[in-house]
Amino acid sequence: MESCNCIEPQWPAEELLMKYQYISDFLIALSYFSIPLEIIYFVKKSAVFPYRWVLVQFGSFIVLCGATHLINLWTFAPYSRTVAIVMTIAKVLTAVVSCATALMLVHIIPDLLSVKTRELFLKNRAAALDREMGLIRTQEETGRHVRMLTHEIRSTLDRQTILWTTLVELGKTLDLEECALWMPTRTGLELQLSYALRQQNRVDVTVPIQLPVINRVFSSNRALKISPNCPVARLRPLTGTYVPGEVVAVRVPLLHLSNFQINDWPELSTKRYALMVLMLPSDSARQWHVHELELVEVVADQVLDCLI
Repeated sequence: MESCNCIEPQWPAEELLMKYQYISDFLIALSYFSIPLEIIYFVKKSAVFPYRWVLVQFGSFIVLCGATHLINLWTFAPYSRTVAIVMTIAKVLTAVVSCATALMLVHIIPDLLSVKTRELFLKNRAAALDREMGLIRTQEETGRHVRMLTHEIRSTLDRQTILWTTLVELGKTLDLEECALWMPTRTGLELQLSYALRQQNRVDVTVPIQLPVINRVFSSNRALKISPNCPVARLRPLTGTYVPGEVVAVRVPLLHLSNFQINDWPELSTKRYALMVLMLPSDSARQWHVHELELVEVVADQVLDCLI
């Protein structure tokens, strides 16, 4: 023993156990030596990564860990003092680098978390900007449809055509499930369903003009949301699990009722209102937006201008 300066293992060797340990140390060392190569590749490809020196430190730590496992391959048999010294140096270096890496992570992790927080903030902000841009594009598209609708309305002098064109174009522009117009009857005490997009065989349906919801709409020049269950909004039978969409209503001033051949109206000198009801598609989560309500109000004004 003194002539070869060798160190004996601490316990008798078991051949199968030693073989598994030997192979495991070899594979561990091989893996540890390959990981730094992948880190180097990442650093080269990631030009904006702010903590390159952290990756260098990790690479050094991993290489030293691999070196300890590699040197350990010579300790499964009697080995020289030189091997023991090399193993000791490798372990000391690994311990120093490991402790430095652990201490470094204490300061780096909060920064990394803040980076992730900023990333999430920027993603949310980008998503919000995308939604705003989509809304702007929708408003621009809606404005274009309004101009087209105004042109269609002004291109005819026939009052019946004006009203029907208004309903049809509004239905296309806003993708409505239903758009209807309720006109006052001859007595002025009721509103009659006179135009409806989806009802081919229209029947005479009337509602009292003194309903609170009608009074509320007639007393305002704005497009107002109304309950889908009120009489003027119940434009199709409720069957199955049908869930009606949101409904708005707006008044349409009628200054010259004699121009309309409905219920043989006589000429009336007093101002009367028709009621336009617009329903969004059923069984959907779509809601009315402010710019859509403004569009409906503009169209109602355009109809008034053409009827004067």
